[in-house]
Order: sequence, then C-alpha cells, then structure tokens
Amino acid sequence: MKILVPFLLVFLIISCKKEESLSYESMEDINKKITQNKPFFDFDEVIHYQIPIDENEYYDLILADTISEKGKIFEFLLREPCPETKEEKIKFKEAIKSVDKVENTAINPKYYDELRTQIFAEKRCNQFFIAACDPIYRDIFIFKMNKEETGMAKICFKCGLYSFSNKSAIVDCFNMNGELSRLKKIISENKKS
Repeated sequence: MKILVPFLLVFLIISCKKEESLSYESMEDINKKITQNKPFFDFDEVIHYQIPIDENEYYDLILADTISEKGKIFEFLLREPCPETKEEKIKFKEAIKSVDKVENTAINPKYYDELRTQIFAEKRCNQFFIAACDPIYRDIFIFKMNKEETGMAKICFKCGLYSFSNKSAIVDCFNMNGELSRLKKIISENKKS
C-alpha cells in the first residue's frame, strides 16, 4: 500500500495531458507577449457541444478488453486535443455526428462580446498552475465566421484543462482570471433562454 500511493501520484502528474504546454518562461516574459483581450478566434456564431457522459461510463467504454467502435469514437472526441490536420477535422465532424448523446446549442449572440474579449482572449496573469489529472473534454465550442469554422476549443471543466485550435494565441494565462467559472455561467444562462 505504501508503494501504491507514490505510484498513483506520479501517474497523475505524468498523465496530465495539457495540450497547450506551459513554457518555462517567467510570468513577466509571458505577460510581455500578451496582447490584452486579443480574441483567440474571429466569429459571428458559436456552437456549444456537450457530451453528458460520466467518468465511469467513459472508462468502461475505453478500458474494455476489446474497445468497441463507440469506445474509439468517445476516446477520440473526449481525450484528443483539437484536430489540426484536414483528416482529423473530417474524423471529428463524423464522430460528433455519430454520437447520440451529444447536445448542441447555439450560443446566444448577446454573449459574443464577453466570449470574444473576456473569456476566449489573451489575458495577463500573475501566476499559473498545472493540473494533475487526465482531462475528459466534455465541452466543445466551435467558432464560425460566415458559416465557416474559424476555431475550436475543447474544455474539461473538472480539471480546468483545455485545447485550442488557434496555436498562435498565447493561452498560458487562460483560466487564471476566472474564465471557466464565467463560461459555466454563460452555458447555464444560455440553456435557460
């Protein structure tokens, strides 16, 4: 038992798959590069996909002796970072359409300014943290401009981890200013309206 606890701790730290890796630059250097409130994405439409699957159901699917096609699809959607290649993007679109549990909702345009300048935007911060968990990206945001996809964000609210398709954005301080808390509220308010 004494060996198990340190082993689990090491496993948790190693298994943390934060897509946007933090550099070893100082906070001062990172903050110098940030353009305050610069949006990660240009958009005139936001679609929120939510996959309501609990951890036990998810792990039952992917840790089975033989992973089913359904398990492979959930693993691709929930574990992989934002797709980058054309093939990955096509696979993502096919996967999201094939899952019967996905809830998709258009975000009300009244939230766009806040999403653009306060949540999915570069921000300075005084410190950052690294979560020690294995993210399950249950919340996926697709950003569009003139009906064409301009970006994607995959969020694990439980871990506070994320993946963004815009690799040029400086995201080191994302969620250091309460962005995920506000995003949860927007999702909740949007569902009510």
